Amino acid sequence: MIPFTRRSDGIHLGMSSGERSVLTSLTEQLQQVLGGDLSSDPVSGRMFPDAYPDDVDASAEFRRWTESDLVTQKTTNASTVHEWLTGTRDGAFTPEDEQAWLRCLTDLRLTIADRLGIVDSATEEASYGADAGVGLRDVYDWLGYVQEHLVTTLTGRA
Repeated sequence: MIPFTRRSDGIHLGMSSGERSVLTSLTEQLQQVLGGDLSSDPVSGRMFPDAYPDDVDASAEFRRWTESDLVTQKTTNASTVHEWLTGTRDGAFTPEDEQAWLRCLTDLRLTIADRLGIVDSATEEASYGADAGVGLRDVYDWLGYVQEHLVTTLTGRA
């Protein structure tokens, strides 16, 4: 599996149709999360952490001014990735596409980490043995591989 390839005109998507299908489903699920009531979803704490953890009022004020724009940007990133996966976009990535991919993969991993209860290296290690999350853990690891491959492809080390 080679998720991305570097050609003379830039970075191209190299995923198989099966990989595209899995990631398409994940981006659709992320879009649903972002379009829903984030205040009731625990993942919002991971995707939109408190700017001022020791000051509830300042955090609420910061969130009031920034959350809408952040949700819009995260939704745009997921939509951009979805368009590449479904063939709506083709050719070489633009710099904006590259950033959308990196940010969307991060958001997907944060969402899955939250579902698996991963908050640090100790809980990440413990999640390998969790029966309920074995399949989800595999997806989390695969997304990490895809993200790492994109970074190495972008930096010319792939």
